[in-house]
Amino acid sequence: MTRESIITALFNLLVASHAYKTTGRRLILWTLVPEQPALFLRHTGDVFPEHPTGLLPRTRIECEAWIYAKTADPDAIPEQQMNVVLDAIERALKPPPAYENQTLGGLVTHCWIEGRVEIHPGDLDGQSIAVVPIKILVPNIL
Repeated sequence: MTRESIITALFNLLVASHAYKTTGRRLILWTLVPEQPALFLRHTGDVFPEHPTGLLPRTRIECEAWIYAKTADPDAIPEQQMNVVLDAIERALKPPPAYENQTLGGLVTHCWIEGRVEIHPGDLDGQSIAVVPIKILVPNIL
């Protein structure tokens, strides 16, 4: 198990959650992404908490899922499409039936949404943006 295999598994799970028109692991400015809805996954850091000698470390990988959804219809509510995508991401990160945690196919101890989901609903220009904080608990990376 490596960081790359874990983040790739998370990316594949999120991509399969909805019919995105654009996806990637490298964030692109929304004005340069004409095909939306779009999903981008960023690895933003790792947390190594203190642990007593003799116990396995429990590393936490931190990621952000950036979602873009745009509407050209001036009467449409851009946030409606965003809400559908956010619901899909939340469902994808729920544990599979008969499991207590989302383990990304057994690669990690747990993967979940934690913290504030930043949402810009697109009221002024039709462009909605959301940033979803995702945490991954790994018993030992290497």
